[in-house]
Amino acid sequence: MAIDLQALYPKLIHLMLDTVFVVDEENQIVFVSDACESLLGYLSCELIGTSITRYMHPDDLAATRDSIRRVMNGQPHIDFRNRYLRKDGGIVHIL
Repeated sequence: MAIDLQALYPKLIHLMLDTVFVVDEENQIVFVSDACESLLGYLSCELIGTSITRYMHPDDLAATRDSIRRVMNGQPHIDFRNRYLRKDGGIVHIL
């Protein structure tokens, strides 16, 4: 029995408790896992098509952009911490 991995992959991501964002080259969110709703308070349809930087804490923006550049250039980056802004105005710390 053949398995359709392209159909299975998003389903597996949605089962994870980790928040997963997929962002394009212009920083626009193109996919979010279901865990984003419980973490940030936004539905996926509210996040998709918006800029990821809109949800980053302003004080962490420069460091987060630097981290994104390193990852996009193929350099592993672990143990990075930053803050994101919740829909209700709260702040959440993400590792």
